[in-house]
Amino acid sequence: MNKIIPLRPLFSALGILCLIGWALPLTAGINASNLDEHEDLIRERIPTAVSIVNPIYDSKVRSYLNTYLLQRPDHTAEMLGWAAVYFPIFEKALAEEGLPTDLKYLTIVESALNPNALSRSGAGGLWQFMKPTARECGLTINTYVDERMDPEKSTKAAVRYLKQLYAQFGNWELVMAAYNAGPGRVRSAVRRAGTSDYWKMARYLPRETRSYVPGFIAASYLMNFHEEHNIPVVYPEHAMGCMTTILIYQGMSISEVARRAGMSVEKVKQLNPSYIRNYVPASSYGYALVLPNEAAERFNENRSMDVPFIDYDGYVETKTVTIGDNTYKITMTSSEYVVRSGDNLSSIAARNNCSVSDLMKWNGLSSTHLSIGQLLEIRYTIREIVPKAPAVAELKASLRATKVIPCLTRLPFENYDFDERETALDLNIIPVVTKGHVNTIVLQRRQSIRQAMGLAAIENTTQLTDPTIPVNGCTGDVIRLQ
Repeated sequence: MNKIIPLRPLFSALGILCLIGWALPLTAGINASNLDEHEDLIRERIPTAVSIVNPIYDSKVRSYLNTYLLQRPDHTAEMLGWAAVYFPIFEKALAEEGLPTDLKYLTIVESALNPNALSRSGAGGLWQFMKPTARECGLTINTYVDERMDPEKSTKAAVRYLKQLYAQFGNWELVMAAYNAGPGRVRSAVRRAGTSDYWKMARYLPRETRSYVPGFIAASYLMNFHEEHNIPVVYPEHAMGCMTTILIYQGMSISEVARRAGMSVEKVKQLNPSYIRNYVPASSYGYALVLPNEAAERFNENRSMDVPFIDYDGYVETKTVTIGDNTYKITMTSSEYVVRSGDNLSSIAARNNCSVSDLMKWNGLSSTHLSIGQLLEIRYTIREIVPKAPAVAELKASLRATKVIPCLTRLPFENYDFDERETALDLNIIPVVTKGHVNTIVLQRRQSIRQAMGLAAIENTTQLTDPTIPVNGCTGDVIRLQ
């Protein structure tokens, strides 16, 4: 019997391998003579292409260039084409924050200009944000949308983050290292090396980070001198030309968007990579879709431009149910759960008082396999009993007729609709004792029986013949002692 091999894990593994290949220079299979004839020219050109870091040409820079120019020229040609799409976005955001526009070359090292790139550590998007950092920078990550993959939003977040790092380190080489490895590791490396010179302290950084600045130098050279190495530019035709941003308020699948716009699903996804579930969720604020002008016009044909009323961007439902004599308000809401190491559907279901089948249905899962960092939607049901209204009319009539307070420990008058002035109620307790009556004690507020007896003896109003003291008593009680 032929065994069916699941393709999804295979594609994921291939994607990770491709990203690793772009992120790190090749160290095997390099023909040393390939760049020999160009090496002198490269050394002369690098200072003209690199301005914000020390323009060093070393073995790591050479390895990157060998990858771009000789090992993967076809991929490089496609990457150059996407640079024509994304670099204007990067340059605009960097200029607005007063940062060097050459920082745009970081995305070549980070993601090879692939907005769907996802690393082994979980970093994603053009700028390879980790989820916690992305959320700290204001990006939304939920079941349907991952703004790390959004070219414009992720770029603005990355630029703000780079600006914060520069305020800490004041040196672009250290900023780049901190962007890749984290500011804590860079500070630690500086302390261990006893210097803030990147090229002297780099040996204390993680292996990948040690190659990061050389990768930036190689990317800067490539983007300025690719023509001299006969690398053509392959432009993505569907992403070129005038683009239009339209808003969608009601939920719609990417396949439906493609059908209405007259485009392929793949092209719509390439232009809108942040919709990770191939679905644009409903929102009262609207979700943006980027389409070519003509495709946007086709999409908008016979489409209502009115903004629909949507109460909530997520899943929520409220209803009332009457069971017997009781009425219940039932509210159903949802939240997100990030899968961690050691999690499985059974343990997650047990912690959230639901079943495995519920989790699979809510998240459209066809198998119980989970990945670390995966987002799961978990729905909750809250049941509240609706209190009955008191029989106000009957109580009001009774009080007015008898002017007697019912025997209640504490009567919450604020809950009843009647005029206290009209009923002239008197809530004070005034015990009446026959004048001249001896051997009688009236308990005052906060007074014990023993205290009252002692006071009466002092005043000579009570003659005790029986030393037995009653056990219980409260304010206003009349106690006779024989």
